Amino acid sequence: MSITFGRIGLALASALLSSVQSANGQQGSTGLLVVAHGANSAWNLRVRETVAQVQWRGPVTVAFLMGEETESSGWDAGVRELARRGAEAIVAVPLMVSSHGAHYRQIRYLAGELPDWPADLSHQHGARIEPPVPVRVTIALDGAPELGLVIRDRWQALSPLDRRRPLLLVAHGPSTDAEAALWVRDLELAARELGSDVRVRIGLLRDDAPAPVRAAAIALIHETVGGLATAPGDSVAVIPVLVSSGSIDRVTIPKDLLGLPIRYTAISLAPHDALARWIERVALAKAETPR
Repeated sequence: MSITFGRIGLALASALLSSVQSANGQQGSTGLLVVAHGANSAWNLRVRETVAQVQWRGPVTVAFLMGEETESSGWDAGVRELARRGAEAIVAVPLMVSSHGAHYRQIRYLAGELPDWPADLSHQHGARIEPPVPVRVTIALDGAPELGLVIRDRWQALSPLDRRRPLLLVAHGPSTDAEAALWVRDLELAARELGSDVRVRIGLLRDDAPAPVRAAAIALIHETVGGLATAPGDSVAVIPVLVSSGSIDRVTIPKDLLGLPIRYTAISLAPHDALARWIERVALAKAETPR
């Protein structure tokens, strides 16, 4: 199914790309900027490996909002690079699990689509620099079928015994309750790719929320695991839903879930070819949408 989806996605991408080029009147006039949260070089490498699989006729680069490469490969550096390479317009694709969060709003602010820096982020450093060319921002992964395909592949890589267990998907999550509900809704939609035989629940860490809110979120995860692990000695398979691998999946989640009857596998979404196909799809759709 993954292979079939990939071929269909490539065919659709090629057709859309042709229409975009006809509308632009110039091949390669639209640059592609893939934006991720960012961390250390190992975290960023998984993003770069995914972007390397993207098929796009114009210039392509990545930008990281935080971490080691915010100066060399941050938003401003990425926009300037694409403009230098001939981009007359830019489509920015947030390679993030959800559109419902502060960092997504940060990207829209940097692109000039929102007037104010997100109130739930720490203080902005420096004034926003007006992009040299127009920038438009796509949605994040949300409930995309491609996200579901990645989750399914990660689940299928588990042992046969773990695949027979109930499954808990653990994601980072936002600060507010309203946006947390949207995260859960979208991840449940993506998890449909696992099929109706898999019992799936969603857990959110909500690391950036106030301490009482985060504590309640972790308590809810413990309650969810307790409800899933109903048989004596039974355990729950747990996998993270995170773009890349770092301290959250290696340290935070094991600490938060310590002592629970679980079988935890630390694995990230990236790199994966379905993410590359998703980037192509949403970027092309945005590029061909009239302003």
